[in-house]
Amino acid sequence: MSKDGAWGKGFKKNSHDWKKTETLITKNPILRKARDISEGFKPGSTISTGVNDEQYKENFDKIKWAKPEDKEKPKFRIKINGKYQDEE
Repeated sequence: MSKDGAWGKGFKKNSHDWKKTETLITKNPILRKARDISEGFKPGSTISTGVNDEQYKENFDKIKWAKPEDKEKPKFRIKINGKYQDEE
């Protein structure tokens, strides 16, 4: 317990103790579930992939997924003892 918070009341948001507690809670799924329930959320509702409705299902095949462009890889020249290796 610290000066700016007390058990049962919580800590001031963004204080050192609040940040420390939040990192512990986010790492433990049981604590994360308990926090979500106490704040009125469904457990696991903090991560959402979006709405999965009929419109999404109908237009799924029209989604243009990001693909890395086929670029030529950069060529690096190696210099040993003042001479480039590709000049020999």
